[in-house]
Amino acid sequence: MGAMSGCSLERSMARRGRAGAARLLAVLLIGGLAGCGAPAPPTPAPVTPTVAAPTAAAALPTPAALPAVLPPAALNTQFPPVVAPPDNPTTPQKAELGRQLFYDPVLSASNAMACATCHHPDRGFSNGAPISAPRPGAPGRNVPTLWNVATVRHLQWDGRVESLEAQAIAPLTLPSEMAATPQEIEAELRAIPAYVELFDAAFGGGPQAVTFDNVTRALAAFQRTLLSRDSRFDRFVAGDAAALTVQEQRGLALFFSPETHCAECHQPPTFAHETFRVIGVSSEDPGRAGVSPTGVRGAFRVPTLRNVARSAPYMHNGSLATLEEVVQFYAEGAGQAHGIAPVDPLLKGFDLSGQDKSDLAAFMWALTDERALPAVPEQALSGLPVTPRIVNPAR
Repeated sequence: MGAMSGCSLERSMARRGRAGAARLLAVLLIGGLAGCGAPAPPTPAPVTPTVAAPTAAAALPTPAALPAVLPPAALNTQFPPVVAPPDNPTTPQKAELGRQLFYDPVLSASNAMACATCHHPDRGFSNGAPISAPRPGAPGRNVPTLWNVATVRHLQWDGRVESLEAQAIAPLTLPSEMAATPQEIEAELRAIPAYVELFDAAFGGGPQAVTFDNVTRALAAFQRTLLSRDSRFDRFVAGDAAALTVQEQRGLALFFSPETHCAECHQPPTFAHETFRVIGVSSEDPGRAGVSPTGVRGAFRVPTLRNVARSAPYMHNGSLATLEEVVQFYAEGAGQAHGIAPVDPLLKGFDLSGQDKSDLAAFMWALTDERALPAVPEQALSGLPVTPRIVNPAR
């Protein structure tokens, strides 16, 4: 391909249409965009699509230098601020107390369930199941990830809760979940010297610091440390041209193309959005309409895609098992293909090859970053066994 100026690029993309434009952008991302009159670097040889999770170490050719052009949306690296109430700033002491509590089944009436039972670290802080037990006012839903939950203002799929402190109350006390009372939790924790010491370090006041409110504050502080911000995608955008494989770079171009509209809802750097969208997953769940008089029936919060490869299955009802199934669902026009309408106007479907769909899924694998994955205690401070570990899937 000869040299291509910005103007000729625009004309070429217009001639090729949306699908052709996305593929042209993929070529430019991989090979770099030359300046006027300068020879373009050669396009790397085609690669065989991978089915397993791609890694930076895969034996695939990589460009010699960072591409000169990236979609503007991909360059947004400014994360939103952490959402925390003024009376509960995160401190190392609170976060450590919260970590211990998160994995300790002492918080449940049965002494057999911990927060990590449903938000398992090896499952992207989900649990690998399609749905959880129903809650009052809502059907059973897929357990949402906790990665980057510190920046989320509307929690849960329908946005019914707006602070991590408030969110902790339901799972601790609902009869269908941990089924404890605040009084039971306080009594059990005050009887454990190690916890009294940690509560005093975090909040001050000796044994009187062991309160149900402080339990929720410590759990919230711990969850605000679960930040995923240094994936291979982030390193690629920061200048490491070898951070993404060629296949993942093609997927990046498709993700940010006007053909797929992926990045219009899953916006960097969080790859989420504080809006509620109707995508048309078959379900009787009212979604946002169940909690807000102005909410649209079937609308759910746009979840983050960071570490999404860990948290299968997908959608609010866990109805799609793999990322490839998710891509296919949107390629078909989401709910429209199943007679569900209206759906969000961005969801018009798109015509991609099997290779293109594999590339998109590969790019989402490249959003994985678990460097802040907290250590699981070998033994709970209560003396009870922590939630059983699961062997991490291949990275």
